[in-house]
Amino acid sequence: MFVFCFVELFGQNQRILSFNLFDGTVDTLNQVDFDSTIVREMTNYFVGKINNDLNDLKEEPPVDNIYKGSSFTRKRQASLDFNINNYPIRTSVKLLKIINDSLKSQCSGSLISSKHVLTAGHCVAQFNKDILLYDSLFVCPVLDNGQFNNNFECSLVKRIFIFENWDMSNSDFSVLELDKSVGDETGWISIGFESNDSLLLDGIFYKFSYPAVTLLLADSNSYNGDTLYYCYGKANIIESNNFGVRNAIGIPGESGSSLIKVENNKTYTSYGVSSWSHDIIHCRLTNWQYYAIKSIIFNDLTIGNPNIKDPQEINIFPNPTLDYLNIIYSGVNNLNKIIIFDLNGRKVLEETNLSNEIKLNLTSLFQGTYILVTYTDEKYTISKIIKTGNNNANFK
Repeated sequence: MFVFCFVELFGQNQRILSFNLFDGTVDTLNQVDFDSTIVREMTNYFVGKINNDLNDLKEEPPVDNIYKGSSFTRKRQASLDFNINNYPIRTSVKLLKIINDSLKSQCSGSLISSKHVLTAGHCVAQFNKDILLYDSLFVCPVLDNGQFNNNFECSLVKRIFIFENWDMSNSDFSVLELDKSVGDETGWISIGFESNDSLLLDGIFYKFSYPAVTLLLADSNSYNGDTLYYCYGKANIIESNNFGVRNAIGIPGESGSSLIKVENNKTYTSYGVSSWSHDIIHCRLTNWQYYAIKSIIFNDLTIGNPNIKDPQEINIFPNPTLDYLNIIYSGVNNLNKIIIFDLNGRKVLEETNLSNEIKLNLTSLFQGTYILVTYTDEKYTISKIIKTGNNNANFK
């Protein structure tokens, strides 16, 4: 006797647009087929190569510092209670934009592979439109107190993926492909979908983000987007495309941060990203969105991208440096301009009309961490540099 099994396959509801920030091209990815009978799935998380140090995150509902009428805490600076260099907190990233030769605070996000970040669609695209807000973004893990983390690299965003005809109500997602495999060191969290509403809400969720605006109606903290905060507890709002926490309040700058379900040493899974401030509503990953994003990760990591810059084209040394910084460019294009920013996004040095081998005098700069942007005919690259020295004042 023969038994026939039929699997019902469906395609995703919306195609995905891929914007290449390095060459300006736009592609449309094929729709992804998936088995609609599967009710839950998640990708694998990775602790990271730097070490196996984990934060012990509480798995019981909080009773202190909570929003009235909820079981979710108000925001608190993460470094006060945790080592933010440990997993999974180190998978939290800050998004920054470059506008008029200045670095500006943007949104929050989470590493979901060695070179992919999950964030909100409205962080990168015009409201409910398939038009990007910016032509340059870069990402830094666990930036805190205005300081870039010396343990982890920052990276330019190579490509931005959004759902075609996206909107805030049901597809407010974006995936950022990084130029560098930052997640190899930090690790990454998993993404997942859960069709059973009660099972999704059955657990403790953590949120790591960069609130950027002080709202005294929300709490008494002063925010400017340069410090990592966290909150945690029970989610209690669930809809087909959204979930969140009743009576909790989100703050601009937290957009794109994940609501992560945590079971220590077992599960660190994002089920959605922050979209709305009221009740910190998160756009919920459903099956078709999950499989679409999973396909992006798989294709990029297995097939690769030949257009990504060879990191050896620009050699910067010594780094850290006391006084002078050597830059050797071996690419086929011209090295046109170099700009150095401080940690507040202010331009502190600019050089033009360059040869492909230059020596920068940094003796006028205070000691500290800076961002070096090198421009060629085709693209630009971002590097983190550290100025040491015996200046009378430390860099602030």
